[in-house]
Amino acid sequence: MKKISTLLAVVFLVASTMFAASPNGNGNGNGKFPTLDEQLKKAHARSGSALEKLIKDNQDFTKLKAKDADDQIVPPWLKNYWRKGHPEANYDNDSDPTGGYPLVLKEVLEWMMTHQDLKPGNADASMAPGRSFDDVDGDAELENFARSGHGHITSLGATSGTNVRSSGAQTVSRSESDIRINYWNPMKIIAASNNIGGSGTQGQYYSSDGGVTWGQTNLPLASGDSFHSDPTVDWSSDGTAWSTTMGINGSVLKVQSYKSTNSGATWTFDGTISGTQTNTDKQMQWIDHSASSAYANNNYVIWHNGNPAFMNRRTSTGWGSPIQVSDAQATGTCIGADVKTNASGDVFGFFPDTGSRGIFVVKSTNGGASYAAPVKLVTTYDSYDIGVPAFSSRRILVYVSGGAYRNGTTNNVYALWTDLSGDSGCTAAANEPGTSTTSTCKTRIWFSRSTDGGATWSARVKINNQSGLNDQFNPFIAVDETNGNLGAIYYDTVADAGRKKVDVYYQLSTNGGASWDPAVKVTTAMTDETITGADSGNQFGDYNSLSGYGNSFFPSWTDRRNAGKEEIWTAKISTSSTPTFSISGSAGTTGANVSTGAVSATSDASNNYSLGGLAAGTYTVTPSKSGCTF
Repeated sequence: MKKISTLLAVVFLVASTMFAASPNGNGNGNGKFPTLDEQLKKAHARSGSALEKLIKDNQDFTKLKAKDADDQIVPPWLKNYWRKGHPEANYDNDSDPTGGYPLVLKEVLEWMMTHQDLKPGNADASMAPGRSFDDVDGDAELENFARSGHGHITSLGATSGTNVRSSGAQTVSRSESDIRINYWNPMKIIAASNNIGGSGTQGQYYSSDGGVTWGQTNLPLASGDSFHSDPTVDWSSDGTAWSTTMGINGSVLKVQSYKSTNSGATWTFDGTISGTQTNTDKQMQWIDHSASSAYANNNYVIWHNGNPAFMNRRTSTGWGSPIQVSDAQATGTCIGADVKTNASGDVFGFFPDTGSRGIFVVKSTNGGASYAAPVKLVTTYDSYDIGVPAFSSRRILVYVSGGAYRNGTTNNVYALWTDLSGDSGCTAAANEPGTSTTSTCKTRIWFSRSTDGGATWSARVKINNQSGLNDQFNPFIAVDETNGNLGAIYYDTVADAGRKKVDVYYQLSTNGGASWDPAVKVTTAMTDETITGADSGNQFGDYNSLSGYGNSFFPSWTDRRNAGKEEIWTAKISTSSTPTFSISGSAGTTGANVSTGAVSATSDASNNYSLGGLAAGTYTVTPSKSGCTF
């Protein structure tokens, strides 16, 4: 086993070396294409391999542009190969920063490098649920503190629990993940991630004890597919677990559906969601969970095929036909979409556009049979992707994460995304920091909401605008449908003066996004994707995920703490609409300390506590003691 792990480590160190971005882009920085020998060396192509032959067969760069020579990751031979398979795509739209190529080419390249015979890999072994957690932060001490009767481990709004490795220990990089609580049985949770350099088949993770222990398995390959990318998961009310993925075979990209009838332990192919389309990418999935919806259990998926955004639904009779939901307002590629529903069964499809820099939402009131015209909610500062010091190779994908909540007179829809800060000198793609740690331009998490079911939208706001030169990215929003609370997660470099190491942070809103509680750090160790050994091609992947139900939120993120391999982690975040405080020392005596995580105070000589910065209201102290005033 040690020899195998060592071999894998060597293989992926080589792969990471290839993906590492040089200061001169793809090698020369002068718009000149590299020689064949340079390309073969860059790809570490073995003599006589299928990969070597593929590279040699795709050396006609006459249709490529000068800027393609300096692409940091995707080499010109791969772009040429892709163009042969998709001559119908628009590669001449200079306003579209994608260049007409799918983002998934980065995963295609990694798979080709690590599978140089260009054949599917051997299946990974499935693992029964086991506990894999991190305790370097002293969680054990905190747990003992709670058990001793001194109080709950809670803070104002939310507290994060033990960090748990849902993917299990990995020797091959896994990144980009989704997670979903089973709303009908919250003890069951499923998650999934990319597994490009391993077997290539999507990693699936499942828990039946509320996220304490996790099992690991993989999706099987549908006929004709070579590997998977872009994971999503969800549940239907009958206990069936569902997952979607990109089924990839050369230049053919399909959106594929899978299901599991044993809570995620094993999976079977369900069907092709994208019909006859072959240029699909970056899908997202959502199942209508509402018992009051006429369309309960409808399974919705949104993606883009070439430039336009499409959606499809699965009813009790199976998958329908794809419906284009973007219109002429979108002048580029609609990559980075999301889909959500509310208690009435209204469907909301969200998507950005790389050409107009718009973020749009479409709405269906008939269970996805048709959609109204897109509503533009904002014009972003940057477009498509953003380079920051912590994420300068793969770059931040400007995607939108959406949510919806309807209850009584409340009819809210939410959107969350990453963008430049909008400060002076940070309002256009040319301002992005790239690898500069001293750049005054930075990225922030932005939020907008609609209180009339998606018709009109509020001005965008930053949910956590610190003053420092830190960057925030890969956000995700989730609605707790039991009470309407909003949770949001994202990476943030705020705790690293060097602007390269990240933690995951969580924020809670209990008033529909009108305001947000202070950020709570979720991770107990930092991740650095800029050092030797990191998966430079994928780094963090394009997105993280978050699922919430019944005052519990579970995030899912890519993590390589302690310079290990990229793995998928989670942690239970407990929330409360009424802030609950912890007391250390003897409550009611001088010197006792009350902490909310955001603020703290020590009792005075009269045994009174005075906490500033709290909203007016009634608060609960645990354990209940006299002598506490707020």
